[in-house]
Amino acid sequence: MEPATTDKEIEIYQQKIIELNRLAELGQLSAGILHEIKNPVSFVNNFSRLSNGLVEEIRAILGKPLAELSSDDIEEEKDILNTLSQNLLKINENGKRIERIIQGMLAQARSDGAVFEPTDLNQLLEEYSKLAYQSVRADDREFNVTLKYELDPQVGLVSLSRGEFGRVIVNLVNNGCYAINEKRKAGADFDPVIEIVTKKLDAGIEIRICDNGIGIADDIVSKLFQPFFTTKPLGKGTGLGLSLTYSSIVDTHKGTIGVTSVQGEKTEFKILIPA
Repeated sequence: MEPATTDKEIEIYQQKIIELNRLAELGQLSAGILHEIKNPVSFVNNFSRLSNGLVEEIRAILGKPLAELSSDDIEEEKDILNTLSQNLLKINENGKRIERIIQGMLAQARSDGAVFEPTDLNQLLEEYSKLAYQSVRADDREFNVTLKYELDPQVGLVSLSRGEFGRVIVNLVNNGCYAINEKRKAGADFDPVIEIVTKKLDAGIEIRICDNGIGIADDIVSKLFQPFFTTKPLGKGTGLGLSLTYSSIVDTHKGTIGVTSVQGEKTEFKILIPA
């Protein structure tokens, strides 16, 4: 007779499953990450090439004898320098965007606990929602959805675990994409939209992520955050995404999360975290 599995062994197995789920999510995101990096890399390359051309123009002007420099040459040089300065700002902006995407990817893979840091929440929501959408598009090129943002500029910097909160956004947007795709496959005629809203309240920061997909039946809503419960077919989900999302919001970030749904019409997740 084999000895009974101890609570400690069960805990170890559960942690291994969570780590495997995290790696699976990172794998699913890889296509979206590559797509999102491609755009800023193109910006950096193009603006670098243009800037090099501007430097050559300045050299041509400065190559003239001082006595031959006209007022038009001086004005042209000023215009070129202004354009060059703007190009360098664009290069810097897109370089930082690449850096954020890479840091986000590394944060997704971290397993050494939550690290809180001041984070531009609106920017995080926009970037991770786009990553999630592009990862879905990588598997199904016919899938399209409009990401609609209504982000309160008063939200500003919020202390949170960037990696963990990134996973929350990815999970919720992925679920929204799945619900919309199922409605599309069923032949529904509608404009697919995922709406992402932030608002600064006295009680904290409210985040709403709403899709106009197939919705969720009332008897299922109460089970959504249970570990290993999934509405997806076998092989399409582990049932851990929303459970880990709940744990991240409630346990790690000391907030609340709830869901409302109208079957056949929409599903909305509402999150409230401390400011």
